[in-house]
Amino acid sequence: MPFLVIGDRALIGSGQIPAELPGLIEQHLSAGGVAMPDLPGLSGLSPAATPIPAAQPTETSLPATATPAPVARLIADLPANPPPAEPSTVQPTPNGFGLAIGIMVGMVVALAYTGVVTLQGLNNPPSRPAAVWSDRVIPLLAIIGLGVAAYLAYVETQAIAAVCGPVGDCNAVQSSPYAKLFGVLPVGVLGAAGYIAILAVWLWGRFGSGRLADYAPPAIYGMALFGVLFSLYLTYLEPFVIGAVCIWCLTSAVIITLLMLLALKPAMLAIQVERRSPHKPAAHQRE
Repeated sequence: MPFLVIGDRALIGSGQIPAELPGLIEQHLSAGGVAMPDLPGLSGLSPAATPIPAAQPTETSLPATATPAPVARLIADLPANPPPAEPSTVQPTPNGFGLAIGIMVGMVVALAYTGVVTLQGLNNPPSRPAAVWSDRVIPLLAIIGLGVAAYLAYVETQAIAAVCGPVGDCNAVQSSPYAKLFGVLPVGVLGAAGYIAILAVWLWGRFGSGRLADYAPPAIYGMALFGVLFSLYLTYLEPFVIGAVCIWCLTSAVIITLLMLLALKPAMLAIQVERRSPHKPAAHQRE
């Protein structure tokens, strides 16, 4: 934990120090300087208390192993038998590597499952429509994912510290080069755009008409599949390349994986109906 003392002001952490240090520097420079902090053992180290002597000939200089007087006084002030340090009651934040790897494994299993179902669905007759509840969960998950992505986009575009929660260090992830696609587009902005597109296509498929509405389920599945592949790449980078885990990113990875699984069956049904009845609207299959 970075710790800095200037005069009677103590700054702690990588957030407070950059925020307040420039102002303190200007304040003390305009006042003509600041004295050493009034702490035990530091008074002897002050340049005012120990003026620098004039240069002496080399043969009369102190040996390299000699201890400067201020440092010697500071060492002498230390207790001979210091009491044992109290055990810290602050528990370190879990790095979340195990959670990230577990989510990666789940995403790979979900991709394998969708691949098998897709191959089987293209060669089988149309199945019954997906449950009504799954069609209603898709926009709900998309809205939650949009909220997560929008928060990450806000953090990335405004360069502020994120609320990381009990796992990982999302600020380390957001400050890494991988937080921007091609070094330009923040990943959070890309995720927000993806969730907005899924919501728009779902609304068109639900309330629109015509052949474009019939293609809404495959379009949602395709966008979710791309999102899963991209999220899998980002999730791999966190523990193995960046060395930090972002709980917001992991949450988005889980959401997009669930969206892909929920969109799978409606997409296969729409494709089957289209292949066997290319001129027959499939809108009634979504009821």
